[in-house]
Amino acid sequence: MLQRIQTLFLLLASVCMLVATVTPLASFFYNGDPVVFEAMGMYRSGDLESSTWALFAIGAISALLPIVTVFLYKTRILQIRISIFNIFLMVGFYLYFGFLIFNINPEAGLQFQKIGIGAIMPVIAIILTYLAIRRIGADEILVRSFHRLRK
Repeated sequence: MLQRIQTLFLLLASVCMLVATVTPLASFFYNGDPVVFEAMGMYRSGDLESSTWALFAIGAISALLPIVTVFLYKTRILQIRISIFNIFLMVGFYLYFGFLIFNINPEAGLQFQKIGIGAIMPVIAIILTYLAIRRIGADEILVRSFHRLRK
């Protein structure tokens, strides 16, 4: 239902993942050149160095799943399962991000300048999704107790 607190948690998680996919994840120096790492690619000195569309796809799916989950309010168990899958996708976002960072030749002098806000947002989205799962589970327990009282 749209008036429940878990809806707010899921929508905020969706916004966090949207921010993570469109803002810079990190910026660093690679062989003396400034590199900006975004979900769509690595940009060295403003030019596209390598494309990371898979990272963008994982982030976009993780941003869309909470919105889909909101409208499945009649099937709470399915909501919980989709939310757990979304948490695994967000962890996969971090793992793939780390893989791409460490895939760069480490002997080449990789020096981090700063971590972007996009790298922090999936953690917040994971926490919000976990809170939504807890509230959806509490609603399921409440509905089951009402069914037990009716019998």
